[in-house]
Amino acid sequence: MSSDPLRMALLFPRIGVPSGGVEVTLKVIEHAHTANVHYTAFLSKGNILSAEVTRRLHDLSRAGHLELRSLADGDMPPATAYDGMVVSSEFWIPALTKAWRAGLRAPLFVKFHQLPYVGTLDVLKAVGVQEPTPMDLVRFPFIAARILRAPVPYFAFQVGACALSVRALARRRDARVMAVTPVTSKNLRAFGYRAPLFVPRVHVGMEAERFRAPSTSNGPIEYDGVYVGRFHPHKGFLDLPALIARMKRRLGRPLRIAVCGSPQFSRHVELFDDLVRTFGVREDLVMLRYLSQEKLYETMRRSRALLYPSYVDAFSITVLESLCLGVPVVAYAIDALRMLWGSRKGVFLSSVGDPQALAELYAELEAQGRLDGAREAMRTQAQDLLREYTWERAVAYERDFYEGRSPSGAGR
Repeated sequence: MSSDPLRMALLFPRIGVPSGGVEVTLKVIEHAHTANVHYTAFLSKGNILSAEVTRRLHDLSRAGHLELRSLADGDMPPATAYDGMVVSSEFWIPALTKAWRAGLRAPLFVKFHQLPYVGTLDVLKAVGVQEPTPMDLVRFPFIAARILRAPVPYFAFQVGACALSVRALARRRDARVMAVTPVTSKNLRAFGYRAPLFVPRVHVGMEAERFRAPSTSNGPIEYDGVYVGRFHPHKGFLDLPALIARMKRRLGRPLRIAVCGSPQFSRHVELFDDLVRTFGVREDLVMLRYLSQEKLYETMRRSRALLYPSYVDAFSITVLESLCLGVPVVAYAIDALRMLWGSRKGVFLSSVGDPQALAELYAELEAQGRLDGAREAMRTQAQDLLREYTWERAVAYERDFYEGRSPSGAGR
């Protein structure tokens, strides 16, 4: 443990539903004591709308991992009280504005999990763009509208808001920025961010004991595939009906596909139901929706593969969990999968935005026995991943970020 404690003021964006980035932040708080980092979360009225996140913040406070304060107290500490002020999300402007208005002062640190509003630029890969240029940013709203099924003006606003946010941060001489993965770094550079970036080797951890298979999980394969993710176009949720229909046609038999996750907007569930009827795959879906972590992991273990047609990821905790469980991954070749997981055993990638190609890939892998064969080869890899991805390592890099040290060997 580092000898000198670091005291950090933590600012949250407006949180409506739990997300991967929120989960990482909560876990970092829980394990921060291993790097002698102490957080005080400053909350404003109405910025945490999720009852689950609120509950966990109070649990962390009761356990002594976190101090909770209100920005509305009118009793801000002096600037010397904190070693830094960290915004836990790429939506940094509203959080910082509230903190400054309340009188909170400290050196600024911002953590980018993804691009604000846009997420990533991977939908451009559906039209063959691997390395986006400024001209491709102009094309992005039109391509995203077709693939992610929302109006062009909506995505045009997102691109504009993202560009303004990134450029505003680039003008701040007092800010240090963490891009949590090389994928995030690449996307920031595409939007013209040229200042130094801190890119940690590890920013998340896995709790090894949760991956020890209970005896009830050693049964036969029950599902041809499992989808795990938000019921949102970003995660390829609306690609599932076409993907399953093409898999069914290619394999020549009915399927059992487990669908695990939670809806974010009702309109996406309605679109999904329409597509399910159009493609005639209702009987092939097992809609399990939200599951506890224990039941989710058991479902994944009993699935032949994780079906992951995601368009927006900078890392994918779901893919890491699948690899730690020894379950092969069949996915679109977005940057997160290609750059971070593409060389791992049991990861099979296909063209972004092409359900037909993904179905063909699955069918070929099954016919060759490679999905089941990969599971044995993945066992040793799973143990290596559990040793590599620990919360102790993640918070050690967090401390390096705050102290201005370079993450040895990490991308810049």
